[in-house]
Amino acid sequence: MKKVLFIKQKIKGYPGYDMRIRDENLSVQDLLEEMNEFVESGQIERVWPGNRTNCYACDLCCYEPLPVTSIDVENICQAKHITEFSEAFKYLWVEVCGEIVDITLRRTEGGRCIFLTAEKTCSIYRYRPFLCQTYVCCGTTENVEELRSQIVNQGMDELVRKSILTFQTRGLPLPVDRGREDGIDLADWSENCFTGKTDYSEILLKDVLSSDLLRILLL
Repeated sequence: MKKVLFIKQKIKGYPGYDMRIRDENLSVQDLLEEMNEFVESGQIERVWPGNRTNCYACDLCCYEPLPVTSIDVENICQAKHITEFSEAFKYLWVEVCGEIVDITLRRTEGGRCIFLTAEKTCSIYRYRPFLCQTYVCCGTTENVEELRSQIVNQGMDELVRKSILTFQTRGLPLPVDRGREDGIDLADWSENCFTGKTDYSEILLKDVLSSDLLRILLL
């Protein structure tokens, strides 16, 4: 039996879906695998632009700023055969506003994702970030969006903490592309359920989601 139940429904008049979780010990990787299977099965009606019939070589979602988690960056290191975590920052964009730090995938001058090829396909598709894997070209309920947000927010917090620590250990400041680095303090970033993890299979949804959201989603 599937661990995730995807429920097709209309959202603001357009095709969309909700989800429920059948196993309280579901990992984020379990969710990703069932999400990918759901998307590839063609069970959900999509809202492709024009007369498209599939996502292949469609790059409309590859021009938005994409927040990443610590595990997303670990996966990028695997995809690009990087052995030093700090080397992954050539593929990342760091923006600081006061005490707020955002880390997203770097984009080209034209605004496209750095991993988008000339053929409009993803060069790291197997290792693409969590938000890419959980995006479907259709509507989603508030609960689904909140699930995605809570996972990415905690994963981003750990990415910031780990990044600051990594560069401090080397006697270097965090490489900031926009903003000022001098307001960043490692003490502001606490360990969480992503700390010490290198794969989404190591993270259980019950450890990352709020109790209120978990209660709504759990069957």
